[in-house]
Amino acid sequence: MSQSQVPAPSIKLTSFACPHCGAHASQHWFNTFVGRISGEKPTPAIRSAEELDLIEKNANASHDQKHVGIARSYVRDCRRLLLGEPFLKKSEQAPYSPPSLENIFVSHCYTCEKPAIWLHDRLIYPSIMTGPSPNPDLSDDVQRDYEEARRILDQSPRGAAALLRLAVEKVCIELGAEGGTIDQRIASLVSKGLPEEVQQALDAVRVIGNEAVHPGQVDIRDDRDTASKLFELVNFIAFDRLTRPKQIASMYSMIPEGKRKAIDARNAKARNSE
Repeated sequence: MSQSQVPAPSIKLTSFACPHCGAHASQHWFNTFVGRISGEKPTPAIRSAEELDLIEKNANASHDQKHVGIARSYVRDCRRLLLGEPFLKKSEQAPYSPPSLENIFVSHCYTCEKPAIWLHDRLIYPSIMTGPSPNPDLSDDVQRDYEEARRILDQSPRGAAALLRLAVEKVCIELGAEGGTIDQRIASLVSKGLPEEVQQALDAVRVIGNEAVHPGQVDIRDDRDTASKLFELVNFIAFDRLTRPKQIASMYSMIPEGKRKAIDARNAKARNSE
């Protein structure tokens, strides 16, 4: 596995690039009273809003009032987790014991044995620049947006996602796209022969999380994992539209001039015969 393929730190994984030593290493997860998280899925239990809606719906349909009460209490606590802020919680079974600090998690690297601290799904210690490096063939203007997105990924995933969408819109303009929205600009590039897989990557950047049709639009459902995927898509688009043509042109320039003229003549004859 190449370095670019090593998973970025994520609260949903048990193996990723350690933010301390950089090794692709196993990570053990702990709640903040440092009780090892175990079970079938040994990662922090943060459910989506859709999952909580379903749990609540099923509980309300139950005739067991004790079950309904437990489910509602569980859903209430989980919805507090989704706010992305820490909070104190007292145990109902042991009301006089110290409260636990919820929504703070610790990952522990198997390789360097150093802990990383997470608030909800955001890495808050150590402070690092995350996300893959930008494709060097991106323009300086686009690279500035990309690097800023890397700097703020852990502090503001929504801001990082908005900057990456803005970067892609600028790439479209630099490729000669026309139109007032990113959707129209993608359509313009398609009309000029844009390959389908690049069109799909562009639309993925535009739509993932929720449709964003204005430069830098922030979507409330953009999370860290969404932004991490957008980095990969931006670099894929840059490689296909910028790097690969440059590599091919460099190789073609190595052909002797006489042979290039013969090739040009062949191509001109083929076009005229169509």
